[in-house]
Amino acid sequence: MKSQIQERTAMRKNETTMPNSLMIVLGVAACSVVFCVVMMRVLITEQTHPAWFWVILAFSVLMFVVLTLGFLPRQEERLADRLSRDSLAVRTTAKVVALDRRGTEEGQTMHRTGLNLTLAVSEPDGSERIARLVVWVEDAVLPNFATGRTVHVLYDPDDPATLAIDRSRSPVQVN
Repeated sequence: MKSQIQERTAMRKNETTMPNSLMIVLGVAACSVVFCVVMMRVLITEQTHPAWFWVILAFSVLMFVVLTLGFLPRQEERLADRLSRDSLAVRTTAKVVALDRRGTEEGQTMHRTGLNLTLAVSEPDGSERIARLVVWVEDAVLPNFATGRTVHVLYDPDDPATLAIDRSRSPVQVN
């Protein structure tokens, strides 16, 4: 039993395609600190009112939180990345039974819509089960996730309830 666990852990240690979360947090923290230091230096040299110290400090903390949350990948994206590298992950199809829009997100280069998907997942033994999944999809590929369409999914055989879109077969964004 122990050798199976060690073997499975070794199989999962492939290189990730996602940015390291720690590196994102450290990068954003560095930018926030540089901003704060530059602004504090201006405050000191211009001899402004001491209350501006707290304003700049609060803005730097707010900037850190907002940017960190904006750059960190979502839970489903991290799961999809991990499962795509796992040789033991189950790759199957699922039919979109229902969908509900969560909201939209607009960036410089794309517009994404959050979806609450209800899926009928095809099991390897031929049976089906219902699963729910939250995923953000670029609007250009949104029709591929319409009710009645088939999408490719991944899940861990040890935890079939956790499901992710197989991005190599059902892309969620235009590359």
